[in-house]
Amino acid sequence: MPTKIHEISIENRAEIIGMQKAGKSIREIGKSYNPPLSYSTVRDILKKKQETGTVQNKPRSGRPSKLNAGIIEKLKISILQNLESRHESLAKITTNLNTNLNINISERTIHRILMKEGIKSHRAVKKPFINAKNAAKRVEWCIEHLNWRTRDWMKACWSDECSIDVYNTGT
Repeated sequence: MPTKIHEISIENRAEIIGMQKAGKSIREIGKSYNPPLSYSTVRDILKKKQETGTVQNKPRSGRPSKLNAGIIEKLKISILQNLESRHESLAKITTNLNTNLNINISERTIHRILMKEGIKSHRAVKKPFINAKNAAKRVEWCIEHLNWRTRDWMKACWSDECSIDVYNTGT
């Protein structure tokens, strides 16, 4: 049996029930949607309402999550608390969580939860080295411009462009 590509929303199911009560036929109801719903889809929704008294889905099967909202929040806080914890590997994060909470969660589960929470892993951006001389120049520039007003900044032009000269080496 093929899997469902999408589900009909609860609002649309209720609307279908209303159309049937208004006297529309199953085919008319199906054609009123874009894309049109099949006869069997509309029929099954109406049949479900008649048999169960509701158009709500039954609870789906599946294993309950080992991690509740509190544990997920603790996980986020432990990862985002400082620079050192942000650079930990997934294996280390998983080991720490399993040890501290005395549970057994796989790396894949932790990764899935972190992705769902918007915490993505990626390589750190390589930044150019700033030596003491350049750092001093930056501080000096900041001090020089500390008292600028809005009208002064309006005259400034900012650009993130750079030029690169390519010389023909003869090869």
